[in-house]
Amino acid sequence: MKFKRSSILVVFSFFLVLCMFGTFTHVKADDSVSSGTRNGVDINKTWTIKFNKEIDKSTISESNFIVKDESGQTVPINLTIGSDNKSVTVSPKVQFQYGVKYSLSINNVKSSSGKKLAQAEKMQFSTKSANNTNSAYTVCIDAAHGGNDAGHVSASGVKEKDINLAVALKVGKILENNGVKVVYTRTSDNISWNNDNDLKSRFTIANNAKADYFISIRCNTYPENPLTKGIETYYRDSDNVAKQLAQAVQGELISNTGSNNRGIKVGLSQHEILRGTNGSAIMVELGFMSNSEESSILSTSDFQNKSANDIANGILKSLSLVNKNVTIKSIPDITASVNQGVTYDLPLNITASMSDGSSKKLPVIWNSKKVDTSSIGTYTYEGTVAGYSSTVKLILTVVGTTPVPTPESNTIICIDPGHGRGSDTGASGINGLQEDDVTLSVGLRVGKILENHGIKVVYTRTQDERSIPTDVTTSLQQRCDVSNNANAKYFVCIHCNSFDSASASGTETLVNQDNPEATRLAQAIQTSIVNEIGTYNRGLKDGNWLYVVKNTKAPAVLTELGFLTNPSDAAKLSSDEYRQKIAQAIADGILQCVGK
Repeated sequence: MKFKRSSILVVFSFFLVLCMFGTFTHVKADDSVSSGTRNGVDINKTWTIKFNKEIDKSTISESNFIVKDESGQTVPINLTIGSDNKSVTVSPKVQFQYGVKYSLSINNVKSSSGKKLAQAEKMQFSTKSANNTNSAYTVCIDAAHGGNDAGHVSASGVKEKDINLAVALKVGKILENNGVKVVYTRTSDNISWNNDNDLKSRFTIANNAKADYFISIRCNTYPENPLTKGIETYYRDSDNVAKQLAQAVQGELISNTGSNNRGIKVGLSQHEILRGTNGSAIMVELGFMSNSEESSILSTSDFQNKSANDIANGILKSLSLVNKNVTIKSIPDITASVNQGVTYDLPLNITASMSDGSSKKLPVIWNSKKVDTSSIGTYTYEGTVAGYSSTVKLILTVVGTTPVPTPESNTIICIDPGHGRGSDTGASGINGLQEDDVTLSVGLRVGKILENHGIKVVYTRTQDERSIPTDVTTSLQQRCDVSNNANAKYFVCIHCNSFDSASASGTETLVNQDNPEATRLAQAIQTSIVNEIGTYNRGLKDGNWLYVVKNTKAPAVLTELGFLTNPSDAAKLSSDEYRQKIAQAIADGILQCVGK
């Protein structure tokens, strides 16, 4: 037998040497087959075995192709028959371990004519040593739920907690094989804490280990639509490293599992699991337990092995992003004021001064979840930031207000965050930025500002509705219906632009210019954005053709915030701070038109 090296494959060939399906009465392999060891093999090595006759596919199985490690344990493998029906590729379902000897044995393979391999063949190989540089990194793998908390349960009784644990342990094993230090929030179905302390206990494990990354593995559900399926990965807000990690993991998963790509998404207020660790945090949702077909796939060892490999590979590719040298220097107390009776949400992130002189937004977990603004006074709210020993404080002053004229009773504004329903995600931009995520974030902020000015706001959507099956026309009409049924004064549609050329940039507002009131609103919003934000002014554009312009009773405008395909615009629209500023500018334009 001869070894033949290509760029990624070592060919384990029987061709001519074995003549295994020839008319010979006895065939003997070259002595090199049974002697010596192939050293320095990659842990993801794929072996290709070639034959000189077409093979009987029924004899290609894990009982006839066996890989064992040096302790005699059988290694699970994938077997793929070549298109010529004369070759078989052998690859590990989970990476080989570093620095371990293995044997590959082949027996009882037959040709399509029924002739059998004259004798069993065996090859030995050993994998290369681990990359010692990875030992500088620690990753915490979090198998969500556990114990009495089963998580989501499929119609057939499959429990999310079991899938999470199976994949988590496999991910950890692969990382350990690559020299990474791994800690687990749980390694069995037993947990030592109660549900009230669940998140805190998991954070403590990660932070005590000084984990560089925190990876929470979970499964999704959407019983309202059992056809919803796919993988999505959430990342911690305002953490660019977490975002890049999420992109790497999601990319690996989609490339190799063939699952529906639901993209990466910024963590929302309810995703507290992403906000309590020193290290950058992501949350991987492997699929939907409410989808009977997908839940069955999730429970298979094949999917669990593939997804574990993919998650681990995404992590390994992202280790270089970690910066261990920068720590939190200080976090000043936050002061804020709010009018009595007006809703106030505690911020999800605060600005910290770092040891290298930079400023960085960090997630904060507040001891109180809600703020009571019913009484005038000064109130202190305390919170914690992972990696900072002192308590973070927000001092909120609730002030009385001088009565102001309320808007006319029919002042209802309809805010329409574009796309985000069914398969309509809108434009895709640089670094995976999705239009429907941006429009929802900005739209909710615009509405909040208007509500704080006493204006009633209705929304066409307040969350990601990709899981709701619908066509674009139906979705557009539903948006118009929200506005029409509320008898809204204005309909404000928020979108982002894209173009083949990355040089295209700026803000524009589309409107039916034959409608004076709609034009007044469009000009107010466009001018406000350009003056307050400084974006390139693309002016007012003809929006006569837009479905929402033609089918809403209220004067309607559609504002394109910027180009997701332009590096500068995309970077700005990825920023929470910028989204808040542009939301304020849009709200200011609306308030100007309603006399506020």
